[in-house]
Amino acid sequence: MNKMRVWNWRNHLVGDLAGVVLEIGVGAGANLPRYRKAIRVFAVEPDPQRARQAQATAMRCPIPVSVKIAVAEALPFASGSVDHVVSSLVFCSVHDPRRALREIRRVLRPGGALHMFEHIRPQTSLLANAARKITPYWRRIAHNCHLDRATLETLRAEGWEAQVLARYGVFVRIEARPL
Repeated sequence: MNKMRVWNWRNHLVGDLAGVVLEIGVGAGANLPRYRKAIRVFAVEPDPQRARQAQATAMRCPIPVSVKIAVAEALPFASGSVDHVVSSLVFCSVHDPRRALREIRRVLRPGGALHMFEHIRPQTSLLANAARKITPYWRRIAHNCHLDRATLETLRAEGWEAQVLARYGVFVRIEARPL
């Protein structure tokens, strides 16, 4: 996937989100300048160095952005405190995706949604098998990234209604709401 296509996905993912937004795994903050309608963005990142980079990016944003060091499985926010949660190339590497989804459900206000741009397990059995075989090695060098995560299936198993909005190979843009 080329950089221009990723840039457009980021704009589509976060540009129109209004209200209070929480972005998990914010990294260095690549999405932060693209929020156009949010009234406030909270961001969490487990890596302190990347959190500092995200904070530097946040300082240049036109909307208020706060960055905290935290993991998706233990969000430091009150229940029902955010309108939207964003996950951008994060769920492949969280240690416990089911626990992270329960935390996201907890912090979402009623009617809130999870907006994801993720790579997921390939749909063809040949590629899915290759991803399964490569993942043990890949996750050691790529910050726990699993090439074979069944994110859509996990969402549904945890009681989320997940809609695939766009698909490019193993990359998908998903909107999910708790059932």
